[in-house]
Amino acid sequence: DDDDEDEDTQTSKSSSSGPRVQEFEGVQVRVSFTPAGEVYLMSQLSGGQKALVALSMIFAIQRCDPAPFYLFDELDQALDSTYRAAVAAMIQRQANAETSRTQFITTTFRPELVNVASKCYGISLQNKNSNIHALSKGDALSFVADLMNEEEAVGQNSAAPLPRSSQKRQQAEQPEDEEEEHESDGQAEEEDDQEEEEEDEEEDEELLAPKTKRKGRR
Repeated sequence: DDDDEDEDTQTSKSSSSGPRVQEFEGVQVRVSFTPAGEVYLMSQLSGGQKALVALSMIFAIQRCDPAPFYLFDELDQALDSTYRAAVAAMIQRQANAETSRTQFITTTFRPELVNVASKCYGISLQNKNSNIHALSKGDALSFVADLMNEEEAVGQNSAAPLPRSSQKRQQAEQPEDEEEEHESDGQAEEEDDQEEEEEDEEEDEELLAPKTKRKGRR
């Protein structure tokens, strides 16, 4: 009985001293990208910075409790070239670590992860069926380079100015539009003038009508 009372007193003291663990939910993350830099919350970060923080947590967990393999789908999509190279170097170091060696399977359209990969595969879609092809690192890099060149070409075409011929057409069409606007304005003014004249005539008729009636009575 004395032991039970001691346990009850200890639990009551612990509960009164602070909130229980069950009352907390989630994890609050504060991050700084430089040793002496400003500390940010996750809500203040961009998409690429949030991806870096998530990858850092995954790599930290992998060192403590490693899994046999990890599968990432375009994890470098929101990263610039500098961060892509850093993430690729981290994956290579984690995959070849002596204590917690593991396998990383990633999909990418950028060359940084292809450079550190030990094996490369390409996936093609033919007749609504996916086919897997083994590729050399050179073929994989050339394939990725072609895709990047196509993306750059599409971006340049969308941001390119209009050719001179189309600009001249627009300049030639502008005076015609202005003339049409002037004509429509002139027609509207003429209609307004006609309406004002008709209103004046009606007022004159109303003023003259009582006088004619009075003359007839006389």
